[in-house]
Amino acid sequence: MKETIKAKPLDKKKIARQAGKLVGSGAVFGLAAALVFGALAPAFLEEARARKSAQEVQFQNSTEETEEEQEDTQEEEQEDTQEQTTIIQEMTPEDYQTLYADIFSTAQEAEKAIVTVTSSQNTQDWFQTPYESSISGLLVAESGEEYYILTEYRIVEKVDRIHVTFCDGKMIEARFQKADTNTGFAILKVPKSEVPAETQQAVAIAPLGESYNVRQGEPVLAIGCPMGYSDSVGYGIVTSTSNTVSKIDAEYGLITTDITGSSQGSGVIVNLDGEIIGIIAQSFANEDTQNLITGLSISDSRELIQTLSGNQDIIYMGITGENITSEISEKKGIPVGVFVEKVEVDSPAMQVGIQNGDVITEVNGEKVETVKGYQQQMKACKNGDTIKVKAMRQGTEGYVEVSFEVTLKAK
Repeated sequence: MKETIKAKPLDKKKIARQAGKLVGSGAVFGLAAALVFGALAPAFLEEARARKSAQEVQFQNSTEETEEEQEDTQEEEQEDTQEQTTIIQEMTPEDYQTLYADIFSTAQEAEKAIVTVTSSQNTQDWFQTPYESSISGLLVAESGEEYYILTEYRIVEKVDRIHVTFCDGKMIEARFQKADTNTGFAILKVPKSEVPAETQQAVAIAPLGESYNVRQGEPVLAIGCPMGYSDSVGYGIVTSTSNTVSKIDAEYGLITTDITGSSQGSGVIVNLDGEIIGIIAQSFANEDTQNLITGLSISDSRELIQTLSGNQDIIYMGITGENITSEISEKKGIPVGVFVEKVEVDSPAMQVGIQNGDVITEVNGEKVETVKGYQQQMKACKNGDTIKVKAMRQGTEGYVEVSFEVTLKAK
């Protein structure tokens, strides 16, 4: 069986009617669009022109403002250049000579308090010459009968003779009085009866300034033996005053400079008023800056110098600590106080059971938050005093409070 499918014949009249409707609709839509566009075209054109105009004005304003800023900048640079040029023109060679003469005069005045300390032993070298070592010293005090000289203990420890050469060249034998192994300071004394009158007229007691007032960038001098040999002078600026060094039962501020010196240098750091603001202590410098002069703050060292000069006891508990500030406490979870980094062997602190890692928070009922605060409490004590110390110790469940009664000793 075969099936054939035939297409339905087209209705030409119906197609014509639909096409006519479509054309008519298109004409109506086109006419409406033309009318709408014709009505709105001026507004669109005006807005487009306004946008273009606004963009051009903004660009021109930016350009004009930039040019004005550039002109202002150029004028400022010219003014700065003129000011700099004026300064350079004002500083004549004679002015520089005067400036350096003033600096040298300050150094000369300060050097009246500088002495050279020479120690010797009875043993001799291959050439039958006694072993000798020299270093700077500082005339820090006087009494009715004696001069007191600050120097370094390493030079005068276990020697047979000590001589001091004053600024006028007069050499006189000195006697050891007292030392502090913590800082390496030592005090020598020289009887005034052995010092000629003209030498007494020539020397001066060192004016000790305030290192707390020293600022970064301040010009300073280094005198004594900063370069490793006598009568040397260095000039530069303070590069930092924020560093500290922790020692047994104490903390000292450091003054660092850009003055080139020797790792074995000694002497003092002086401001332009001729005041001593630091004691050169190269042993406390960082390994990578030992060729730059570093000093212990005179404000932090003053009481120790007075204690040594008066031959008084140095009170000793025997811990080296670090400050735990509130910021560190929040980050590390350690209580605020003095973190015990090290306990000295056979010290009063070790004898009562204080351990590394303890955080001291109270001494004799006074709250302690810094090493300096702890240090001040220690200064108020005497040899043989028993003090109450509270600390926080870390356990399996966090920090717990521990208490100690420590009998202090003198060293």
